[in-house]
Amino acid sequence: MENSNTRETLEQKEDGEEPRNEYQNKDTKSTGKDGESKSIVSKLFVHSQWLAVQSPYFKALFYSGMKETYSKEVVMKIYEDDLQSHITLIEAMYKLDVLNDKDYRLLVQVLVLANKYDVRLVIKKCKYVLLSTPPSLEMCDYCLREMEHLSDMADIYDMLEKFLVKEFTPIDETWTMKKFTGLSKAALRLLLGSDSLGSRSENTVFVALMKWVRLNVFWVKHDTCDLLDLVRFEFMSVDFLYDVVQDHFVARRMPGYDKFLLKGLSYHGFSRNRREQLEPKPKKRRLVEDAGPTFSWVIDDKLVQELTKFPGVPVSSDIFWYHGYAMRLRLDYAQDLSKCSFYLEIIGLKGEACVQASFKAKSILFSVEMEKTLYTAGGSNWGYGDIACNKAKIEQSYAIDVRVKID
Repeated sequence: MENSNTRETLEQKEDGEEPRNEYQNKDTKSTGKDGESKSIVSKLFVHSQWLAVQSPYFKALFYSGMKETYSKEVVMKIYEDDLQSHITLIEAMYKLDVLNDKDYRLLVQVLVLANKYDVRLVIKKCKYVLLSTPPSLEMCDYCLREMEHLSDMADIYDMLEKFLVKEFTPIDETWTMKKFTGLSKAALRLLLGSDSLGSRSENTVFVALMKWVRLNVFWVKHDTCDLLDLVRFEFMSVDFLYDVVQDHFVARRMPGYDKFLLKGLSYHGFSRNRREQLEPKPKKRRLVEDAGPTFSWVIDDKLVQELTKFPGVPVSSDIFWYHGYAMRLRLDYAQDLSKCSFYLEIIGLKGEACVQASFKAKSILFSVEMEKTLYTAGGSNWGYGDIACNKAKIEQSYAIDVRVKID
C-alpha cells in the first residue's frame, strides 16, 4: 500500500517577481505496516507581505512572532490530492483571472481553501466563476458534498436548486428515471425541499421519496433516514394517506413517521378557520397541469400478433403511475376480431382501500370513456368488455392514449 504525503514550502521572495514553483520528488521507503511511503516536496516562492494582506491566516504565519517568521521558508504539510488546489489558491491571490478556465471541481476545492484561509477576494472570484458555469447533475452532487460546511453560499445553493427544479419538473414524469434515484442525499433534499418544484400531486412526491430510500438506504438504516420532512403530508389526498401511507413498509420505519402521518390526517379534518391559524402555514407546491396523456401504450407488431393469434387472451401494459397509484392496462380481442375488451387496473389496493377514478382511451382501433368508478381491493379492474373495433386497422400497430382522472 502506498501513502502519498506532500510538503509545501513557502519561501519569501523579492518584490516584482511572480510566484513560481519548484518540485523535488524524494522517495523514502519504509517497512512500517503501511508499506512504502512517498514524500513530494513543492517549493513555492511568494511575497509574504502580499499574502498577509489578503489572508489573516498567512499574516499570522509570516508575522506572528513565532519561529517560522524568522525563517525564509515556511513548511505546510498537505495531502498530495490537495496540492494543485493550494498552488492554484496562491496563484489566484496574485491574479484572480487564473480561475476563469478552471474545472468546477478545482474551483470548489479552491473555494473551500479560500474559506479556510479567509481569502475573501478569491472566495468572491470562485463563486463568480461557478455561478457562470452551466451546472450538471455531477456538478450539483460535487458542490453539495464539498461545500457542506461552508457558510454564505446561498447564491450557489440557489443556482443548484434552480437547475435541479428545471431538470426534474414535473416530478411526476422524472421520479422513475435513474437520474432521480441516482441523486445524492443532499441533492434530493435540495430538490424535494424546494417550493418551486412542480408536481401534479403530493402523493407522487411521497412515492418518489420511498423509491429513493429503498434504492439508496440499506433497510436496517431506514430508522435513521430523516427525510420525511421533505413530503408535505397536508397536501396528500386523505384517501392516499389512509390507504397507502398508513401501512407503507418503508415510511413506517423512518424517524417521525407517526407525527407526519397525524399531521397530514389532522389537516384534512381541521376547519378552514383552524387551518388559517396554523403557524407556519404549510405551502403547496407549484401545480403542473396534465399536458398530455397519462400513458401511451404502444401496441407494436409483436403484440398485434399475440392478440390476433390468441383472441380472448389478454395482454398487459407496463406499469405506470398517476397521483401516487400504480396502474396498468389490459387488452384482448374477441374471437371474430370485431370487438375488444379494455380495462384499467389500479395495483396494490388492500383492505378497505378505495379510489374514485375515471379514464378516457383513444386509438385508431377504438375510443372509449369510463365514467367515475370506485376502485377497491376487490374490484381493481374496471373497463369495457364489448367495444366495437375498426376491423380494417386491427392488424396494424398503433398506440392507445389514456387519460386518467382521480377525484
